[in-house]
Amino acid sequence: MTELIIVGAEKLNLWKTQGYLSIYHYAEKQNLPLHYDFLEDLAQYPDEQLQRQIPTLILHGINDEVIPIQASQNYLKTRPWVRLIELNSDHGLENVLDVIWQEIRDFLG
Repeated sequence: MTELIIVGAEKLNLWKTQGYLSIYHYAEKQNLPLHYDFLEDLAQYPDEQLQRQIPTLILHGINDEVIPIQASQNYLKTRPWVRLIELNSDHGLENVLDVIWQEIRDFLG
């Protein structure tokens, strides 16, 4: 499970017991509580079942410290309809906003 890698087994158990985990929200620039139900909902959507061929654009920072770029690269491997743009940025992508908007415009045509 990806969440075990991100938070570790002990923290995951604490999250489940307490109901909430404080997570840094990049847009809000502060820690916010994330309910454990988030993981339970996520479990309903196994990655191998996400195969609907919908044109998809992923913009991912190669220096992302929250979700490794490898996660998007792996997702792309079995989904030829997905376009991945690897950006020289971190999880917040704040230094590449102009590039992001251009890529979105190009993708939407």
